Amino acid sequence: MSTPRLVPLSPTTWAWTHDSTAWGYSNCGLVASDGEALLMDTQFTLQDTRELLDAVAAAVPGATITTVVNSHQNGDHTWGNELVGDAEIITSEASAAHLCQEMTPDMLTALSRSEPTTAVAAYAVEHFGGFDFGGITVTGPTRTFTGSLEVAVGRTAVRLLDLGAGHSAGDVALHVPEDGVVFTGDALFRGGHMIVWSGSLSSCVTACDTLLATGATTFVPGHGGITDRAGVTEFRDMLSRVQETATAHARKGTELAEAARLVKAEHAGALAHPERLFTAVAAAYQEAGAENVPSTTFDLVEGMAQLAAG
Repeated sequence: MSTPRLVPLSPTTWAWTHDSTAWGYSNCGLVASDGEALLMDTQFTLQDTRELLDAVAAAVPGATITTVVNSHQNGDHTWGNELVGDAEIITSEASAAHLCQEMTPDMLTALSRSEPTTAVAAYAVEHFGGFDFGGITVTGPTRTFTGSLEVAVGRTAVRLLDLGAGHSAGDVALHVPEDGVVFTGDALFRGGHMIVWSGSLSSCVTACDTLLATGATTFVPGHGGITDRAGVTEFRDMLSRVQETATAHARKGTELAEAARLVKAEHAGALAHPERLFTAVAAAYQEAGAENVPSTTFDLVEGMAQLAAG
């Protein structure tokens, strides 16, 4: 479980943050000016999104949410979209194109309620069994972009950045230049290891450089605590080290599962969910040209589950 709260960052920006780095508890962003509001992402369930919207209403009474930006299409960032369905929903073209490949609420419900007789089922029950995905209608974007996009929220200008395929097939960050704030989506994790679903580690590293190039001083990650430029740099450098080690194993022909075990032993550190390093190793192997690398959501979850089980 997590206890979220809306944290003011400036007179026009807030971060919805969780006190847990567990699966499914994603951070959101709020920008409000002159009676208009923009949300960066929604929550995993309708109940959690209603809690977010109640906090928004209390922080900016009377403001209308005119825009929702989805950082990518994972359900923990989008499955509350229907509750702000009157707003324009924006994401990148690459992100929108991947929506049809995402697991549905019904699929995740079935998996997380199944008998834990396999490593995948046991992992899903442990990490997702406490969520109620009932009643969700997956609601996709109404507008897409490539490169970057300027959006006005009242008198406040925000800039959307298409980060490409890193954590997901299409990652988006939101920069509020006048406040020096960036909402990074899952291009940045704090307190827990990153998952690389559909991109490459090189792209993940480049995305961190793009975040730093904004000149911002405050960064709200997709999961974990708010950080500064040093936190982004630390995360980027950790990804680079993981990539270097995993690529070396790929070139030596080390079997992927064994490489993941070795990378975990070397790079897990104190961060939560070290089994997620399986996805980073798989991404490095794919980038190095290895064959038969797991790439589907199910196969990647299976690899994480087996690595977690030891």
